[in-house]
Amino acid sequence: MTERTLAAVWVLIGAVGARMAWDMGLVGPGGPDSGLFPFIASVGVLAGGLALTLSPRLRADGIEWPDRAGWMRLAGVVAGLATIALALPRAGFVVAGLVTMMILMRAVERAGWLQAALLSAGSVTAVVLVFGRLLGMPLPRGPWGF
Repeated sequence: MTERTLAAVWVLIGAVGARMAWDMGLVGPGGPDSGLFPFIASVGVLAGGLALTLSPRLRADGIEWPDRAGWMRLAGVVAGLATIALALPRAGFVVAGLVTMMILMRAVERAGWLQAALLSAGSVTAVVLVFGRLLGMPLPRGPWGF
């Protein structure tokens, strides 16, 4: 019964996400619009939930809930997502990305401080170079101009 409830939750999340993405617009005069990728992702979530609901072979025998360390990693991911959502408009992409990556590297990957700092700086630099410079996408700038 729990598996069906969880599968229904995934179907609901996928359907709501697809509807919201549809409202954002899938294709505009210049090509793909801001809702296209979220729509595709939401349809994938919806399809996965339907597959879990309809196929008896895909149903789990039982749910294995995470141990304390697993819950802490989950809390780290939620904290990272909350950090970037709250910090992005105020601090800009570079600062928000660095802080978020540090949280995720420490919580999920259990990286040391030096490794987390180096990987965070490298990944944020790569995103700025590829998306900001090479593809010309405007990334949110913070009060410091970057």
